[in-house]
Amino acid sequence: MGMNGRVLAFLLIAGTVPTGAAKAQSTHDEYLAWCRGADLDRKMLGCSALINSGQETPETLAIAYLNRGNALVDNGQIDLAIQEYDQSLKNNPLSAEAFCRRGMAFERKAEFDRAVVDCDNALKLDPKNPKALACRGYAHSHKKEFDGAIEDYTQAIALDPHDARTFRLRASAYREKAQYDLAIQDCDQAIKLDSDDAVAYYVRGLSKQKKGDKSGGKADIAKAKQLDPKVDQQ
Repeated sequence: MGMNGRVLAFLLIAGTVPTGAAKAQSTHDEYLAWCRGADLDRKMLGCSALINSGQETPETLAIAYLNRGNALVDNGQIDLAIQEYDQSLKNNPLSAEAFCRRGMAFERKAEFDRAVVDCDNALKLDPKNPKALACRGYAHSHKKEFDGAIEDYTQAIALDPHDARTFRLRASAYREKAQYDLAIQDCDQAIKLDSDDAVAYYVRGLSKQKKGDKSGGKADIAKAKQLDPKVDQQ
């Protein structure tokens, strides 16, 4: 987001919608489309316009707060995003997506116990939510609860076998349990789905080294650092 976008986002969060922008798109449906769209500035504008209108139903407000929270996460403003998810859940306490997103935001703050609670709530509402399962698995991993993490990742993969990140996360958990063959298999799949997954190369390299494949491990670690020079700091 550019400087103008960040200023606009700040004004919108404060409840001030610039007149020119408000005139550009004035109907409910247009603002809702912006709120749900991919463009970060428009998302902030559309969601904020709906929230500040004073005319929306709780259902629409829940969507607007949820999507504005997602935009804030994308902009690295995690604390503000959590406040938005709080408001989304006030308007719709049965939103599995809002619980899941807030859980993921808590993970970004390393508040893993709170993340697990939110992911649990999301899964009570939507037991087949792969994002919530992967979120809870990630929290379990950071709490050194690797068996629980692997179980969650496995369920998530069964529901969504095309998410490279979940394979890579399960690989990391397998590596922590010294199950290096399984870690390598998961890294292989992660790299097949996303050839630029630096962490998958790094975990595979470490696992290969543990199995005595020093040259293969070295090559993977070099590839990982080429993709992300700070991969070993994650």
